[in-house]
Amino acid sequence: MPEDVSDTLKELAEVVYLKGDLDERIAVASALLVGGERIDAGFLAKAPKLGIAARFGVGYDNVDVEACTARKVYATHTPDVLSGAVADHTWALILGFMRRIPEAGAYTRTEWAKRERRLPFGWDMEGKVLGILGLGRIGSEALRRSQGFGVKTIYNDLVEKPGLEEAYGVKRVDLDTLLHESDVLTVHVPLTPLTRGMIGAEELGKMKASAVLVNTSRGPVIDEEALTEALKSGKIRGAALDVFEEEPTPLDNPLLGMDNFVATPHHASATWETRRKMAETAVANIRAYLEGRRPPNLVPEQRDAEF
Repeated sequence: MPEDVSDTLKELAEVVYLKGDLDERIAVASALLVGGERIDAGFLAKAPKLGIAARFGVGYDNVDVEACTARKVYATHTPDVLSGAVADHTWALILGFMRRIPEAGAYTRTEWAKRERRLPFGWDMEGKVLGILGLGRIGSEALRRSQGFGVKTIYNDLVEKPGLEEAYGVKRVDLDTLLHESDVLTVHVPLTPLTRGMIGAEELGKMKASAVLVNTSRGPVIDEEALTEALKSGKIRGAALDVFEEEPTPLDNPLLGMDNFVATPHHASATWETRRKMAETAVANIRAYLEGRRPPNLVPEQRDAEF
């Protein structure tokens, strides 16, 4: 959080930066700018004056929206400013795995000069089938970035996207077809009760043995135990994850020791430009509330709610 951005709220309220135990100050807080803290009924009970919980990020699975709505607490997020950065990172993971970038970097630093072994070859993207699970804001940006790679693109989404189909030649398919046909499957769905564990042993078993799974959405969308087994057994070629079921993921997570696995630490939106835009959006939500206006970036479940 760039403090020069959040400090602009000082003309409207006292601004306090909290770390660790929040209980002492949230009892008097009118507005709260949050990252990954869990905002539920228990938390809200400790914050009787709270009117807005402004999430610093697009996902809000750590916010109990129903509890917030019942308490007439606005829940906001920053949906439109990080799609490009996350799509860039998605392609970085795809290319990082396909061209063995992490492995090649380590090899260059430790083994190349010794010439004791050769680095294994990677794989081309041209001619491959790119499958996109979830063609929303980020998925559509990942699609747009695919145009220069000579890939065939298919997608699965609850909503048909005729405009994107016409503009980019992407074809909508059912989930089984997406799993069967994708050489690279990239996941861009929100975490909901329907998507939690969406990619498990059964789904992984339907993928090509040469397929690569990429996830920059939310960790619990993929069953990590099933993914670990699929990578060990060779059911799929590999995986690249920016998100995990538990974060930070434990150092003894077996995925981290696998050669056919690439990892980053929930880092997809972490550019200076994007994080600043996220901060500005989150602060704009709080500013609107403090000035007596409806915040502009309410989470979808609250957009029709009357407060």
